[in-house]
Amino acid sequence: MSELSRKAGEVLAFPGKIVGWLVLPLILSVCAGVLAAKLGVNRLADWGSSIPLFDAGITVNTLLDLQWHVFALVVLFGGVYAYRDRSHVSVDFLAANFSPRTRAIVDLVCDLIFLLPFCAIVVWFGTRFAHRAFVTGEGSTYGGMIDRWMIKACIPIAFSLLGLAAMNRIIGTLIGLVRGDFSSAKDRTGS
Repeated sequence: MSELSRKAGEVLAFPGKIVGWLVLPLILSVCAGVLAAKLGVNRLADWGSSIPLFDAGITVNTLLDLQWHVFALVVLFGGVYAYRDRSHVSVDFLAANFSPRTRAIVDLVCDLIFLLPFCAIVVWFGTRFAHRAFVTGEGSTYGGMIDRWMIKACIPIAFSLLGLAAMNRIIGTLIGLVRGDFSSAKDRTGS
């Protein structure tokens, strides 16, 4: 079971590994936006016909939108990756004094009572949020990126992955509690 759980954790965290590489284009986008603003250039590229996300060209406002979109992707999918590896923010100053069994029970209770319901709420409302953006053709009103539904659709997708990662960890924690094995809690969650 732990090998299956580890593989599931790898699959769930994979998008987080990929979007981590978007930090490099994010830095380039920030530099290009600053340079273009300093030079007084607004339109950076123009290709005439509309393409998804970028419409008919790239402006400084497109770069600003792109920066926010990339940052959102890094946070959303990187959060799943951090959760899988247990490198997310936690209350370690309290947990440091807990026994491994108590830490496992606290993880289990928090995942069941707080994380899973929160993921379900975000997926439910996030799906409606993205659908509304798709139906209305929501895009930038100031010459930035179009097809805003694409970035909004990443919200329920990322929280679905986070919820699945939480279920994976819950199963691993339950197995550890039943077996009395707390030494490999990280291995059962896929890291």
